[in-house]
Amino acid sequence: MEPRLPPGNGTGTELRILLESLRLFAHQGYPGTSTRQIAAAVGIKAPSLYEHFPSKQHILERLVLIGHRDLLQAFERTLAECPPDPVARVRALVRTHVLSHVTYPLLAIVTNDELHHLTTERSAEALEMRKRTEQLATEPGMRGVRDGLFEATELITTTAAISSMGVRAPYWFVPTPTLGPEDLADAYAELAIRMLRPRST
Repeated sequence: MEPRLPPGNGTGTELRILLESLRLFAHQGYPGTSTRQIAAAVGIKAPSLYEHFPSKQHILERLVLIGHRDLLQAFERTLAECPPDPVARVRALVRTHVLSHVTYPLLAIVTNDELHHLTTERSAEALEMRKRTEQLATEPGMRGVRDGLFEATELITTTAAISSMGVRAPYWFVPTPTLGPEDLADAYAELAIRMLRPRST
C-alpha cells in the first residue's frame, strides 16, 4: 500500500517525511524505524530532517494527531448530516468508521498500533480526541436502547466488537471488482445493526 494522508497535512519535504515515516512505521513499527532510515527514504540527510521535526517522537505525534482528527471530524460531519433516528446514525457512523480506515489504511494502522510509543505529554491531545470520538460513536446505541430499538444486553461489548471490525479492516482488506470500500462499509453497517438486535415493531 502506498502511504496516503488526508488533504491539507503538509507540503513539500515535510509531507514527504510524514509519508515515508508512515510507510516505515506501519511496516517496521516505530521502535524499528530510525531517523536515518526516514531521511534516506525521503532522499535527504539526517540533519535536514531535524529542520522539519525536532525528533522521531514529533513525527509520530503528528501522524497520530492526523489520524485521530480525521476520524473525529468525519464523525462530526456524518452526525450533522444524519437524521436523529438511532438506527440510521449507527449505520452511518459504522460506514464512516470503515471508510476512514480503509481509505487511509497505513494511517489507521499507525494511529492504532503505535500510539502507545508516545510519551504521556505527546499522546494527551490524541487521547482527548479519541475520547470524544468514542462518545459520538456510543451515543446512538445508548439512545436506541432508551427508545426500545436495541437490546440493552451487552451493549458495551457489542459496541466494542463493532468498532473492532473497522479497526481491523486495513489489515486484510484489498479492494476487488466485487468488493470495494463502499461495499465493505455497507456490509459492516448492516452487520452492526444485526449485532445490536433491534426489536421487531
